[in-house]
Amino acid sequence: MKGALDHITVVLVRPQQAGNIGVAARAIANLGVGRLALVAPPNFDPERARWMAPKSHHVINDAHYCESVADAVAHAQRVIATTARPRSREWPVHGPLEVSRLVASDPVPTAILFGPEDSGLSNEDLGLAEALLHFPTGKVSSINLGQAVTATVTALASAHQPGDETLESDADERAPVGRREDLVKRVMEVLDTTEYLQGRSDPVVSNTLIRLAARADLRQEELNNLLGMVKQVRWWLKARSR
Repeated sequence: MKGALDHITVVLVRPQQAGNIGVAARAIANLGVGRLALVAPPNFDPERARWMAPKSHHVINDAHYCESVADAVAHAQRVIATTARPRSREWPVHGPLEVSRLVASDPVPTAILFGPEDSGLSNEDLGLAEALLHFPTGKVSSINLGQAVTATVTALASAHQPGDETLESDADERAPVGRREDLVKRVMEVLDTTEYLQGRSDPVVSNTLIRLAARADLRQEELNNLLGMVKQVRWWLKARSR
């Protein structure tokens, strides 16, 4: 039987300090989070990480190494990004309690993104996120990466009653993020062909579509149907232009 947080993947994007990876791994092991993913960690020292993660070496040993955020979240059905900086684009912003209740009430595969220690997540890193998680702070807004992961998974665990197990859901029927990204790319190609994107920001339009696709809660069959429609429209537009 799966644990309450088994469907969660903690994704560390370009983490710079192996010690922080170790602290994150320790929190993941202590609270039963499903998986750790590392996106392009520079000069990663696994021994240093293991030293900071007593009794949690298995989390580091089993970590999923990825070249990009898209690879890390491809099989997720929900992507939430943590950030403390203001953004030029609009994402729904939630506090830890709201996110915890959402994840507990709808236990689909969920990826939670954490950025590098010096700069946080870039706007490009946020491209597949459908919402932001923001921890309220006082006058000083500076949370260590390891602390941020620990606080996040603790909040997630607190939303479950002791002994809770992941509820049965129709997660297998839902379209994962990787497939939703394919749909958005196809739609962007069509919009470009129609000149809709002229004078508009591609990232803003793309992120709007990603959020809409996430809220639509598309099933695999529905997404396949939409992909077929969009491909047909694109073919027709190209044929007409010739």
